[in-house]
Amino acid sequence: MADFRAVYDDLATMARTFHDQATDYRKLAADVAPPVVSGGDAGLDHAIKEVADLLVGLHTGLADRLDDHGDKVAYARDSFHRHDVDVHGAFEDLMDG
Repeated sequence: MADFRAVYDDLATMARTFHDQATDYRKLAADVAPPVVSGGDAGLDHAIKEVADLLVGLHTGLADRLDDHGDKVAYARDSFHRHDVDVHGAFEDLMDG
């Protein structure tokens, strides 16, 4: 059972790390999206703003993906634990009789 404990702990650590890194990455948003300044031309200003908005969207999307991966690892850990407990419970029920 000690081997399973290590796997459970590793998966829990991995899920927590994904969530922590997503939070840290979100905090960098101001660094990747500084305020847009005027270029002196309305068309250029619009293009710059669109590119800046795209960068913010990509930044947010990557942070969301990191959170999603953390959720999936946590779900896998919980599922693995549930199924492991069910197998042991069934085995113990069979051995009692």
